[in-house]
Amino acid sequence: MKQFLEKIKLILTNKVFLSVIMACLTYYVVCMTGVIKTYDVVSWLVFFCLIILYLKTDFLDKKMKKETIIFSILFAFIIVFGGIAYDLQENAELSVFKELLTFKSLIKFIGIFNLLFVILKNVLPKLYDFSLDNKKSKIKKSWVVFIISFIVILLAWLPYFLTFFPGTLSPDSFLELDIIVNNFSSISDHHPVLHVLFIALPYNIGFKLFGSMIAGIALATVSQMIILASIFSSLIVFLHNRKVNDFILLIITLFYAVVPMHGYYSIVMWKDVIFSGLLLLLTMQLVKIVEKEKKQKLKFKNIIGFIVVSILCVFFRNNAIYMYVILAIITFIIFKKHWKVFAAGFCIVFGVYFIVKGPIFNYFNVKKSASAEYIGMPLQQIGRMAFKNVQFTKDEKELIDKLIPVETMAVSYNPRVSDGIKFNDSYNGDVFDDNKIEYLKLYLNLVKKYPSIALEAYSISTLGYWYPGVEYWSVANNIWENDYGIDTQSKTSDSVKNFLTDLESRSTPVLNIEWSIGLCFWIILIFGTISVKKNGLKGLYPFVAVFGIWLTMMVASPVFGEFRYVYGAYTCLPLLMLCPYLNLRNHPNKK
Repeated sequence: MKQFLEKIKLILTNKVFLSVIMACLTYYVVCMTGVIKTYDVVSWLVFFCLIILYLKTDFLDKKMKKETIIFSILFAFIIVFGGIAYDLQENAELSVFKELLTFKSLIKFIGIFNLLFVILKNVLPKLYDFSLDNKKSKIKKSWVVFIISFIVILLAWLPYFLTFFPGTLSPDSFLELDIIVNNFSSISDHHPVLHVLFIALPYNIGFKLFGSMIAGIALATVSQMIILASIFSSLIVFLHNRKVNDFILLIITLFYAVVPMHGYYSIVMWKDVIFSGLLLLLTMQLVKIVEKEKKQKLKFKNIIGFIVVSILCVFFRNNAIYMYVILAIITFIIFKKHWKVFAAGFCIVFGVYFIVKGPIFNYFNVKKSASAEYIGMPLQQIGRMAFKNVQFTKDEKELIDKLIPVETMAVSYNPRVSDGIKFNDSYNGDVFDDNKIEYLKLYLNLVKKYPSIALEAYSISTLGYWYPGVEYWSVANNIWENDYGIDTQSKTSDSVKNFLTDLESRSTPVLNIEWSIGLCFWIILIFGTISVKKNGLKGLYPFVAVFGIWLTMMVASPVFGEFRYVYGAYTCLPLLMLCPYLNLRNHPNKK
């Protein structure tokens, strides 16, 4: 009996046996999800490849093992839970959490965990050991690097501009254009005033020179393309000065030039585009701060660029101020020895922000944004309660009805977008503004009474920012119907337009990966972890601004997965992926 048990133990601990079992479980889950067919030759090839992958993996290697396990658990849970939430977002009868706590979900979690673990166990140690292998560039002068990168990027974007001439405009674009056309008589801070001014300058020049709105829009589009290409080229120079080898710089240049999202976003009239470029400049400044601090040369003059870029960031997007508060807190934690330097810097930024947003905006009669903009998430949570027909008390119903009738809220609720409630004709924002404390108490009591529904609503309302499998529109590729009679005047053939339009299609293999917000933040999280592991807590600092933007979306996003809101993550992605390898511990001083 003892020998029999020892044989059983030997079998169970045998790597070949465990690898086959893990491969079988993973293969079963993959088939169960409908990704591949069970009775198919390709499916069987996948199964045998899984066995080989498990056999080739060194499970005893301790390097990055803890991180591998943590990421595998986290990502597996996100895939399982996110998939359920995505499928049940419009289902009022079923509960996301009840579906999560089933045997089927458990098996799916284990299978996905196995697959993620074996992939990450092979990838993470290699990423940790990776070296930039810095070599002397064949191009010695930085300005030459800038010009080459700039020309390559701009030429790659030119087909987008000519195909969708004079640029692409959504309803939000026309709201800003209306302000300019009406000579700023209806200006408000719903859309950043600085961005409106940014559009107004080239638009008015183009209109005065050619007497045409088309010309004005075209010049505004070209101006945006030039500025964005300049920012991306400045990153190439930034990395060139840090001895990053030419091959990697070429890949990054092609990333900005060839990947469709950048071509599309270079020609759309959205505040998010320039802001995302500024976010990259801010992240570059964060890297510089770490470098200076490592050399004990962090003085006020070294953060002047940081201050200037910070001011531009907080004025080019309204919710950027919340990201900046997070950045300020983290800065004082990491660089507490230099608190006087940063205290002066942050005082300038916040001082300029509140003076402009207060007295200056009041002087120029700039209207304030509606309160519904920052209570979108609570409205969505209460809206889902109404959608799921919970029994509100008489007092609760009366209070909600004053804001918006419960029946209207139930039918207007859209799990993906909060606009159905907050911009509903029946919504009375003045009632909320006059009774904020009372409505706060109502909200907290409802969350306490119906925590699962509140959490369910929150999960669905933020789904696109953490679950990679969300499919949602990402770009504007036309000019929306408008009162000005402006439409697209393509300068290329239909075949070129069809080709560029197909690049945005989610059905295009490989290219469809770029539109996954959740996957992008998975990648950033992985490289952020490696950066901390290699460089200490200061290695996290360059990631703070991007994570701050992500957190603002997680707290109060009006849409469950709006790509343009987090486009900045993609503009910063190449730099963030290189941060672990920039030798932030002892980088030589750069001018």
